[in-house]
Amino acid sequence: MTYLLDNDYYVRKTTFALLPAEHMTHQTIIHDIQGTYYSNRTMKELLEEACLRGGSKMSGRLEAAKYTLGIRNKIPLIIDPFNHIYAFPTHSHKNLLNAWIFLDHIKAIKPHPEYSKQANFDLHNGLTITAKCSYSTAQSQFARTSQLCYVHTIKAMRHPG
Repeated sequence: MTYLLDNDYYVRKTTFALLPAEHMTHQTIIHDIQGTYYSNRTMKELLEEACLRGGSKMSGRLEAAKYTLGIRNKIPLIIDPFNHIYAFPTHSHKNLLNAWIFLDHIKAIKPHPEYSKQANFDLHNGLTITAKCSYSTAQSQFARTSQLCYVHTIKAMRHPG
């Protein structure tokens, strides 16, 4: 897999995962339908910018998700509800293994065949990515994010203006 350096990348509808780079100089691996990129920007910086592009601060989006779901940990993120961009963390945002997976691109979640602390995400574009979280965590985070997306979609339909 070829990784390109793109420090000007911004999260958009085609983004399907942000992973920790585990690299000396790069902070984030960005998986996008158009390619895979390294960025010197942190996942938090990328997500904060994306939330602002979507009309709100990341902290406000996280508070809204906490309120809606009644949870306090591993909170899914409403990045841009108008463009239907939702993502979930695989761990606490403070954990170095944390990755962000984007809801709309997931076709199926499967346990990793060899490692119980990893899950495979089959994507609609035919690719599979692996994240360092258990299958049960991946399923739970997917369900939470789907619920959040559903609630916000219903609200938008009931109050369209």
